[in-house]
Amino acid sequence: MTSRREEKKQQSYQTIYQTALTLFEEHGFDNVSVAQIVKQSAVAKGTFFNYFPNKTDILAQWFDDIMGAAIEQPTPKNIPLKDKVLSLVKHTLLLTQQQPNLWKAKNAYAGQSDSIQKVEQRIDQIIQSKIEQFIEHSLSQQYTNGPILAELIVTLMTGTIVEANRKGLSDNTLALIESKLSKLLSLAQVETI
Repeated sequence: MTSRREEKKQQSYQTIYQTALTLFEEHGFDNVSVAQIVKQSAVAKGTFFNYFPNKTDILAQWFDDIMGAAIEQPTPKNIPLKDKVLSLVKHTLLLTQQQPNLWKAKNAYAGQSDSIQKVEQRIDQIIQSKIEQFIEHSLSQQYTNGPILAELIVTLMTGTIVEANRKGLSDNTLALIESKLSKLLSLAQVETI
């Protein structure tokens, strides 16, 4: 049972978080100040910093939340490995594309924000583990390179997403990943599975 104080803390956190996300999406991350967030949230500036050391920590939390939701989406069991991976990619892209200003800001600040980088690394590890499970269930027991293949698939996914964003090809991200994934699986000699 949570105390009234804990409930109030959680409510303050959620108010600040949701208000910031709304403002970022409506006005763009760079156009929103902490002062605007606290004013709209009806909290003191110090309260903001009790929960978020800076604005990019809100982006990190948002990315963590949406990636968690994408990873938790069920994947059909009796489909080829490639389709399982693409299903995971589709869930991820769908959720990120629903909030394009947040997605752009997360990508723009990822190189400068330790909190975003930590979330990205943790999410990559979770996705790699999930893909390792896909490989175990999709390939024969004799296939011993599952962890290496999973790591390569995650690298392919993240690299292609970054490349597509930088080149303005985000509408084609899924097709780019599918093409590269087909080549990788062919090279790994698992294209027919």
